[in-house]
Amino acid sequence: MEKRSCREPESLYDRTRIGRMYFRWIGGIMSLFVLSMLCLSCKQTGAKEVESVRLHHSLVVDDESLLLGKVFDLAWESDSVLVIVDSGNEGFLHAVHVPDGRVMYAYGKIGQGPDEYLYVGTVHPAGAHHLIMLDVNKRECFEQEGAGYRLAFKPLFHLKDSVFHYELLPVADNRYIAIGLYEDNRFFLLDEKGNRIEGFGDYPYRDEKEKQVSGIIRGEIYQGRLASNSRGTRFVQAVLKSRIMVFYEKGEEGWKCIKENLESFPTYNYNSPAMDAEDPLGYLDVCATDSYVYALYSGKNYRDDRDAAFLGQTVEVYRWDGTPVKRLTSDVPLRNIEVTKDDSCLYAVAYAPEPVLVRFPLP
Repeated sequence: MEKRSCREPESLYDRTRIGRMYFRWIGGIMSLFVLSMLCLSCKQTGAKEVESVRLHHSLVVDDESLLLGKVFDLAWESDSVLVIVDSGNEGFLHAVHVPDGRVMYAYGKIGQGPDEYLYVGTVHPAGAHHLIMLDVNKRECFEQEGAGYRLAFKPLFHLKDSVFHYELLPVADNRYIAIGLYEDNRFFLLDEKGNRIEGFGDYPYRDEKEKQVSGIIRGEIYQGRLASNSRGTRFVQAVLKSRIMVFYEKGEEGWKCIKENLESFPTYNYNSPAMDAEDPLGYLDVCATDSYVYALYSGKNYRDDRDAAFLGQTVEVYRWDGTPVKRLTSDVPLRNIEVTKDDSCLYAVAYAPEPVLVRFPLP
């Protein structure tokens, strides 16, 4: 009697059955592949091992030539003039000519008067010798006029919304991206007069339970800093209380989320925005060029050392598609960062131990 191989089907029926099983198996694999592609939406993690580079600072201005107090932001007035926002000083805008470390001027007085300001957080460039700043408490946006000793800021518009805005970022088409405490949206798009055009984007959430939390509470938890490319066609938000970054790009139909890196979520009582003191902070500051995004990461918590939590020595570098490129490690703790347009040099306010302006050449 002829012996059959165990791999050979005994009949046409067997061959047909095995063929069906094979195609079902291939079909299942293809279905899983297609499903996995469909599931890769805006919310993605950016975890990836990247090259780590050690940075060594040099001093731009010492603490005798420029006495800094409570620095909040850095911004370029021009290619060679860096503006430091220091709410702890009488003149809260300090301009430094960085090639030679010359302090050019201090501008702005804290107070209630018509030419005084209550609280200015971030300052954003909008062209050469042209800055935009928001007085958060006065709810008024100002534009720089002139430079040097003829510098002044003229009122652009007063925000009429009942919602509370934290920051305004100038973007393309004479528009602004606004962040603040919003119930239904993560961002607002404003026109040149500060009027709301539309809201867009959702706050992050850990699970379905957090998704149901009030937008005002989640808005407070997931606030962060903004930065854009030079044309204002892309922007990024880096969140302070968690390791989350979201990347947006302007399209024909409006602003579209390109990627959201969700590396961690904060622990908090869903009835209030009070964060657990043992949770590490996320991103302290963010800046960007046309090629890359630079985010200063903390990774330390309130409970161990409240002051140290607001300092970081790691700068994460990303492409605009949200892909990590490098991890830069500073030899001194940093609070704020800014990068030259050609990505050749990183400037920062370092605490060594007093706040000073430093520079790092970039690889």
